[in-house]
Amino acid sequence: MLKTEKFITIFCYNNVMSTDKRSIKWYNQHASDYANHVRDETDSIYHSLYEKPAMYKLVPNLDGKTVISLGCGSGEDCNYLKKHGASKVVGIDISENIIEIAKSSYPDCDFKVMDMENLDFSKETFDFAYSSLAIHYIEDWHRVFAEVYRILKPGANFLFSCEHPVASSMVTTRDDKNIKIKQFSRKRDKKAGTVEIIGDYLTRRTSEINGDWAVTTWHKSISEIASEATDAGFLIANICEPKPLEKMNEIKPTTYQTLNKIPHFIIFKLLKP
Repeated sequence: MLKTEKFITIFCYNNVMSTDKRSIKWYNQHASDYANHVRDETDSIYHSLYEKPAMYKLVPNLDGKTVISLGCGSGEDCNYLKKHGASKVVGIDISENIIEIAKSSYPDCDFKVMDMENLDFSKETFDFAYSSLAIHYIEDWHRVFAEVYRILKPGANFLFSCEHPVASSMVTTRDDKNIKIKQFSRKRDKKAGTVEIIGDYLTRRTSEINGDWAVTTWHKSISEIASEATDAGFLIANICEPKPLEKMNEIKPTTYQTLNKIPHFIIFKLLKP
């Protein structure tokens, strides 16, 4: 764990930035731990055996292409995209310490500290945009979509993943040493004319934080995500609700069983006409 907190440098226009400061602080303080986590396949099974395989299947042909990764973290996806044909890969992240790790780990890629709501690039710079589990740290995605649309060339894709709104609709109703219950349910008493609703799908709000991750993510419905994307001019080319690889069943069968019934992430592939 990094024990010193560096000054956070954020490149932005008009000082617009809606990522919660505690999320930035958490990633700066835990940059090394985060990198070690995502680089260990057995420790980061939600990444390595669930979200990443589904994302990589949707990546278009990158031969000779210029690519940007938004919220690139410690650079693993940038390295993958570079190795799979991209001529240039730029990774941006709002965490200075995360970017320092990425720079030292993957020198063939270009990494910058930058806010994805304020991209310091000229219009129609990139052939493909990619973002893994990063956009949900932002409350209003309109500016992100508008910025990505601006820097993409016509005919280019924006592939991104985020927390699935079904998963973030649920709330914890019991959490003790041995049992944790999360629910999204309705109990209606016809005789009394009352209803008890546990969870919330349609209201934009912050999501529950699990474990030691002191970060803020935002829940929003699929229709709201789609509307914000299309408002920017994008067409929706694909929506993927992934299932885990069978290998996960060998490592953590309870998670494997859950993810085969209840999605945790959702993936969108957008097209700039």
